[in-house]
Amino acid sequence: MGNSRVEWPRASRALIVAAWAAAGLTIAMAPAGAATIQADTPPTSSSPAAQPAATSTLDQGIAAFEAGKETEAVALLTPLAEKGDAEAQTYLGWIYEEPPVKVEPASGQGAPPPFLHDNAKARAWYEKAAAQGQAHALNNLGSLYFLGRGVPKDPAKGLALFKRAATNGDLQAQKNLAGIYSLGIGTLKDPKEAATWATAAAQQGDKDALYHLSTLYDAGEGVPKDGVAAYILLDLSHNTDPDAAALRARLEQRLSADERQSAHAMAADWHAGTPLPLPLPLQAHGLLKPAVH
Repeated sequence: MGNSRVEWPRASRALIVAAWAAAGLTIAMAPAGAATIQADTPPTSSSPAAQPAATSTLDQGIAAFEAGKETEAVALLTPLAEKGDAEAQTYLGWIYEEPPVKVEPASGQGAPPPFLHDNAKARAWYEKAAAQGQAHALNNLGSLYFLGRGVPKDPAKGLALFKRAATNGDLQAQKNLAGIYSLGIGTLKDPKEAATWATAAAQQGDKDALYHLSTLYDAGEGVPKDGVAAYILLDLSHNTDPDAAALRARLEQRLSADERQSAHAMAADWHAGTPLPLPLPLQAHGLLKPAVH
């Protein structure tokens, strides 16, 4: 079984930089001068605000989870997970996983008892789903091992699980690998590997990955230095923070008016899931396809 049919509704607790974010730190994902990415973001839903009533038990369990009713979600999802449903198993792992930042539960008369998170239970459910090839379970299990959360810390095993998940198309795993190899966390720094996985994530339309890859082309780290490619990717990222604005200003000084116009046109025609619209010399070198590990 590959990726889930349901988009994951929030940024995974299993982000590789969670340990640093919990301490209030930001982790640089690009060369000096580029923006940093911070992982301590609140849960967000990628689903439309108005949805039809959930019909299946799986949908009901997911809806309960997204509404913050973790105990109800567990009651609905556990029978499915025990019967081998990999998606239910992955959601249970996600629900049980301890958040990197503790949030005080609601208190007072009538408040429900707090849900008890348990990384050991999270690992057990992730392992069951991962055994079936569920890509996001592989990623989250990899994060537990990479960070040593509920299991002995084992960066090599975590890295191997990330690669299996990323090869199966898991966006978070691809971003994790791009960050790991950019920073040299738990393994040797490898700019080419960082660019490979940033490319894979960028091709899925991820804005952070598109910006990260833009900075790599600007600096020539793991990819040929190419201002037009950097400009196209920066356009696609829609990043407007000060570091991105500074990068845009540098590129606009470096590129001709014709190059900038061509870059804008290439960016405007691109759709996520298709090869990145980079200059032909880069395409000829096969830099648009992520390696399979």
